[in-house]
Amino acid sequence: MAIEYDYVIAGGGSAGCVLASRLAKNSCASVCLVEAGGTGRNIFIKMPAGNGFVFGNPKLDWGYSSTPQKELNNRQIYFARGKALGGTSIVNGMIYMRGIPSDYDQWSQMGLQGWGYSDFLPYFKLAEGSVRRKSYFHGNNGPLRVEPARNFGKLDQAFIQAAIAAGHKNIDDFNGVHRTGVSRCDSTVYRGVRQSAAIAYLNQIPDNLTVITNSHIARILFRKRKAIGIETMNGKKILAGNEVIICQGAFGTPQLLMLSGIGEAGHLRSHGIDPVLNLPGVGQNLADHLDVSIQYGSTRMDLSSAQHQRLDKAALLMGKWLFNGSGPGGGSLFSTVLFHALEDPAMPELQVYMTPMIIDENFKNGENERVPFFQRLGRKLLVRGRKVARPGVQIDINQERPRSSGNVQLLSSNPLQYPMIDPNYLADNRDLTELVRGVKDMRDVMSQSNISQFLTGEQGAWADARTDKEIISAIRETAYTGHHPCSTARMGNDSDLGAVLDGELKVRGIEGLRVCDASAMPTQITGNLYATVVAMAEKAADMILGRNPLVQEEKRGSE
Repeated sequence: MAIEYDYVIAGGGSAGCVLASRLAKNSCASVCLVEAGGTGRNIFIKMPAGNGFVFGNPKLDWGYSSTPQKELNNRQIYFARGKALGGTSIVNGMIYMRGIPSDYDQWSQMGLQGWGYSDFLPYFKLAEGSVRRKSYFHGNNGPLRVEPARNFGKLDQAFIQAAIAAGHKNIDDFNGVHRTGVSRCDSTVYRGVRQSAAIAYLNQIPDNLTVITNSHIARILFRKRKAIGIETMNGKKILAGNEVIICQGAFGTPQLLMLSGIGEAGHLRSHGIDPVLNLPGVGQNLADHLDVSIQYGSTRMDLSSAQHQRLDKAALLMGKWLFNGSGPGGGSLFSTVLFHALEDPAMPELQVYMTPMIIDENFKNGENERVPFFQRLGRKLLVRGRKVARPGVQIDINQERPRSSGNVQLLSSNPLQYPMIDPNYLADNRDLTELVRGVKDMRDVMSQSNISQFLTGEQGAWADARTDKEIISAIRETAYTGHHPCSTARMGNDSDLGAVLDGELKVRGIEGLRVCDASAMPTQITGNLYATVVAMAEKAADMILGRNPLVQEEKRGSE
């Protein structure tokens, strides 16, 4: 017999956890959250340095792959997506970064009233629990705790000094007045514990919230064109009296919609699915940050995060963290970021991560590297790849607003078969031109004596890449995902034929069905997605409950 709740949330990822918490706590409605993975309480999820135990682990990571990318030498790209309560916030880089104001103002200008920066800011602040920042732009009491990135060492300081020497601005707060420049970043870590959405928002479960884990959703249930619930792979039906809200991410959400009969009718019929609604935008407009990775060798193991992979140091790192959350084990992989503008300082095109070690993150580049027995534990600390980390510096240049876009399509009508993901990287040649400029500008930074004194030179494909043609060749050989896919079920105004959702996140043409996750974003943003997805869900909870939207107080003094 089917069980009925007022609201059924399909997917316990970043948005799903926030929505479940807020809908339950802010009303007397009954809420059910259904997640395919586990509880998200694994010790290596909680420990920031334990990313390597989560990234690529089939119990915790969906492990999607792209189609062969024509412009990347036909390489397949690995997409890590979290498989547990918390979703991809259990495997992300733990950087707290919003988009720039113009990202959200563009959404408003597209006819999506209520989605501008001034509308978003109160929800960013509502969600944020910053332990350090006291300003107009930040919140201090929210569930998502934020602190300065912990593993900020000598190479981080040297990189900042080199960037300043190369003409970049030293700024204090990426989420404040200015974005373009270099700084230590803020991290979604608190007292040595990763602040996944599940840890932040589901620490206490209200009586009117039911959380179901290890339950894969097969399809949405409809009565004509009204969503009335969901059905799991084991045939269990969970009904929704008010709404079904899909929160399965940039890949899972369009797949579930198509499996349920919402999408381009011809594509659905080709897989034996009877269309409920012909909605051609489902699965289209896939946007992602493309990451170009340059590796620099070094003889200074003492300055590298790779030193913690040695068994004795790995044991010490684990011991300190287990004792009181202290030490490098309680810090994220990334501590320092540079935003670089090629044209307008208000709209930087590139986000650059500096990592004080060399790692190979794209699993499709090779299998596990053989290592001595005693190094097998340490090799997964402070990394998210398969190969052993080495001393050096890795520069990851992320393209923030690429012009190329791709799609997500079904491979079959089997809910357990992964969809076909084609990010279509570098399809627009202007993206390549932009990245070549970015590589040259970052080489200028890395040539400064502040950082170059610790390095032995570029490695791999970059060692002899000097001409534009050679740089392009190295880009094609080394680029992979920046882990920020979005916009595959995007919002749009009434005249936008490619829009899947309206401005209230409702699926067009279907009653009682919304989407809230990165797939709903109208466009890509300048920065990491986690903070924005959380704020979207905070805002969506008020929409769903019919509450008045939060209004930002006036800015005072010199804030």
